[in-house]
Amino acid sequence: MKAYEINEFWDFVRENSEEEYRNFHSRLTRSNYPINGIRIPILRKYAKEIAKTKDVTEFLAQKPQCYEQCMLKGLLIKYLKLDDNDFFPLLERFIGEIDDWALNDVVCSDIRRKDDTYLEKVKQYAKREEIWFARWGIVAVMINFFDNDKVIYEIVDNLIANDYYVDMALAWLIQVLAVKNRWVAVTLMQSDKVSEQVKKLALQKIKDSFRISKEDKEYFAQIIKT
Repeated sequence: MKAYEINEFWDFVRENSEEEYRNFHSRLTRSNYPINGIRIPILRKYAKEIAKTKDVTEFLAQKPQCYEQCMLKGLLIKYLKLDDNDFFPLLERFIGEIDDWALNDVVCSDIRRKDDTYLEKVKQYAKREEIWFARWGIVAVMINFFDNDKVIYEIVDNLIANDYYVDMALAWLIQVLAVKNRWVAVTLMQSDKVSEQVKKLALQKIKDSFRISKEDKEYFAQIIKT
């Protein structure tokens, strides 16, 4: 299989960048990577294509030079047929290169694994001090293990990363639980382990959700007041 070369990536960037989308997305992110403006569905399709047709080993080893290169590296991990001895080192290298919530959440939400090995890994990530490892762990649990009450409580009890983006991930988790695992959401909103800031962020997300009834929105608001 022919190696995927960096000049092929830059050709792809030139052909698929949109100035209007770059300007739009640049307002949503604080990434330090230069942004070219390629839409996520296009990046996903491209990642799937080259994962089947190219040897991307060297590409994955390179330090990202732009936002889209970092995103593509993460998406490739999903589409490559990897055993866990290769999957987790690549994943952890990618997480170490993340500097933005969208890089984290797009790729994390695309990786759907409900096996015990992934569960144990994301539990470890959630307990780490590094912001993006902690956020990855929370979002991965939200996507794949939202029905595992014990794991959710364990993660909340052991969070040590202290950052706005970690707080937002926890608030997002509570909002999803309010839809999919209501009693756990109620318990977390009543818990001293969850900060008042996170509870307020979670309540705002709950109020903004179209999947939560007016009565439940009022109920969660009342929890914070009591």
